[in-house]
Amino acid sequence: MATAAFACAHPVLHADWSQYHGPGAAAFAREQLTPPREPDPLEPVNRGVSIANHGLVLGVATPLGYAYRFLVPRIVRQHVANFASNLTAPRRIAANLLQGKFSGARDETVRLLLNTTVGIAGFFDPADRFGFRVTDEDFGQVFGYWGWRPSTYLMLPLFGPSTTRDGVGLVPDALLDPATYFFPAGPILTWNELSDQVEPYHRFVESTFDPYDDVQLIWRVMREEQIVGVELGTGQDTAAVQTLQAAFLAPRDPRFVETLSEQSVKIPTTGRMLPYTYRLQPGRAPLVFLLPGLGGHRLSRGSLALAEMAWQRGFSVVVISNALNFEFMQRASTVAVPGFAPVDAHDVHVALDAIDRDLALRARDRVSARVLMGYSLGAFHTFYIAASDDRDLVRFDRFVTLDSPVSLLHGLDKLDDFYNAPMALPAATRYAEVRHILLKAAAVASSAVAGPLSYSRLDTADVVGNELEPDVEVPFTNMEAEFLIGFAFRRTLQEILWVSQSRQDLGVLRTPRSSWRRAPAYIEMGEYSYAQYFYGFVLPYYQGRDPAGIHPDLSGIGSPTWTADEMIAHCDLRSLEGALRRLRNVYHFANSNDFLTTEADEKWLADVLGADRVRFFPRGGHLGNLNRPAVQDAIMDTLQDLVPPAHP
Repeated sequence: MATAAFACAHPVLHADWSQYHGPGAAAFAREQLTPPREPDPLEPVNRGVSIANHGLVLGVATPLGYAYRFLVPRIVRQHVANFASNLTAPRRIAANLLQGKFSGARDETVRLLLNTTVGIAGFFDPADRFGFRVTDEDFGQVFGYWGWRPSTYLMLPLFGPSTTRDGVGLVPDALLDPATYFFPAGPILTWNELSDQVEPYHRFVESTFDPYDDVQLIWRVMREEQIVGVELGTGQDTAAVQTLQAAFLAPRDPRFVETLSEQSVKIPTTGRMLPYTYRLQPGRAPLVFLLPGLGGHRLSRGSLALAEMAWQRGFSVVVISNALNFEFMQRASTVAVPGFAPVDAHDVHVALDAIDRDLALRARDRVSARVLMGYSLGAFHTFYIAASDDRDLVRFDRFVTLDSPVSLLHGLDKLDDFYNAPMALPAATRYAEVRHILLKAAAVASSAVAGPLSYSRLDTADVVGNELEPDVEVPFTNMEAEFLIGFAFRRTLQEILWVSQSRQDLGVLRTPRSSWRRAPAYIEMGEYSYAQYFYGFVLPYYQGRDPAGIHPDLSGIGSPTWTADEMIAHCDLRSLEGALRRLRNVYHFANSNDFLTTEADEKWLADVLGADRVRFFPRGGHLGNLNRPAVQDAIMDTLQDLVPPAHP
């Protein structure tokens, strides 16, 4: 296993929980799947190059990109991109032939002949309309096909993520590119492509805790899939597989994000500035405050999709990051270790109040009503804010909750179960299957990405800049889907642990943490489950702390030494039952096969909120049907009466 080899070079230390018999001992006794991670021996150097590349994007590519896109229309840029792709056809033909991919070589030859003639030197792409698709082949893949695997990860100046193998492959790639011999044709064609990736790159960096680590994972898996290939097969129709459709929750208008504005507001409880994203309707309109799910950022695709949904139906919108997102944790959280729902929800409420006051100054009398909408963990916190009796903070006219868990610990346990799904496999084949699942996910993502072939081969920009098509089949088995869901959330936990322990180190993590070499610490963090995070970090952090010292509203909860049972009980919506029964402005939408809730939870919600304000769709898993127009229409129908009638 690559992780073991890496650990030998850079030791990963661990706390010894074998003699622990306190609360949650069973969680620490459970064997966890070792997090998949490839060696990165050059990490400090690679991170330095990544920072330099980022500086070039900020200082050079960003201003020039804005000017270029302003002066050169999109249609012209597309035709230039077609021309660039046609120029690199000889490279792709040779790479196909050297890998024995004769059908690909044939298609590329037809494309070259057809586009060069009928397509007027390649500025048009008639070959695509005739079914001859571009094959993304290069000499890095050729060397991989010939047996050069694995290869050391390498962040190249200007070119971005690569390996030593792919870096060498750039030489024959360049020799077979006619633009190489006509300077400055190559840089011009490269720049034409990159100019459209500047804004997506900025959003990716802003919304990602550690862009370097995410890029390395995504790039390496997708690159390996390009070389070895994988059979997709057919999938199963289960709640977990349906949940994967949440990946297709994105704005229908790719340019919607460009219409949003960003401001920062000072949070009174922390004294720090918290960014928020918003867009106001031209006139007076109701305002939807949107809370993302676990670890979700305000610029995530799901957040933007739901913001667009509200905007298109006449609402102004505001989006903030989730209470367990690095941005919120660093700027608006009053506690170093989040995870206790009453405190996290109150911190969110304080932030929303500060934003509401800020907007009142920026746009007087533009807000006719206020709606709080949350999904997943954001919906869970929405329930707590709805039940709050704090009259000093912003009040809402209506609440909409989407796919909320009822018991936070139950939901987190399910995420742990999903991540450990491959543990049911024999140990000898377990990690080969994990690798296969990741490669399969890369293959599905590649088939779902809509966009032109990259001329510059800056794959980082390609990954974060293109859109996913929602009609692509999700061909995963239930076990594969469970692992992918659990793996995604386990990486979120990695970020939570890093940020929380940077604010207040509880001494639980033993591996030294360095901003330049993070991988060893990430391996240790990856071995902690959500249940272990609660019992090993959240509970010890709160024990011995006076609830009233954290916030006066919590003075009636527990005692100065809080027990695990007390904290778990207050991380369950049933603790809010009295307040929720009195409310008549909470509307809840979920799916009956959502694995985060039980049949008893479903019945309890219908009983407490009222059957007329609760709707359960029969399928969709967790968030897997929010991209469907019928579901979005049903959600917004509960709010449409708040929109003032249009003037004739």
